[in-house]
Amino acid sequence: MEGKELRAIFGKNIRCCRGRRNWSLADLAERANISINFLGDIERGNKWPHPDTLARLAGALEVRAFELFLEEDAQVDVKTEALMGRFARDVSLALNKSLSLSVSQSVERVRRQYGLADGA
Repeated sequence: MEGKELRAIFGKNIRCCRGRRNWSLADLAERANISINFLGDIERGNKWPHPDTLARLAGALEVRAFELFLEEDAQVDVKTEALMGRFARDVSLALNKSLSLSVSQSVERVRRQYGLADGA
């Protein structure tokens, strides 16, 4: 694969990720702190971003930087991506609930151990 092809894949992936979020060029450019013109050049495969800019683009799009270089057939389909997102949210909620319960139980044990009343 030549550099031109890689730039085209990269630009297409940026555009697709932006499109999934219904963001304009201006929306992503603002979030990544780059100019609209530069972002347009990246999406058209005319320019490469600096590694710091690449990191900001990936962060704004909430993807890992390497995913922006994957060819279409290597990418996760939208259905799987949505399922993975729901799974991640469910796991996060379960962990937060478990952590909250654990902290509450620990606080209660400390209160009993030191004879503290509620709210003291």
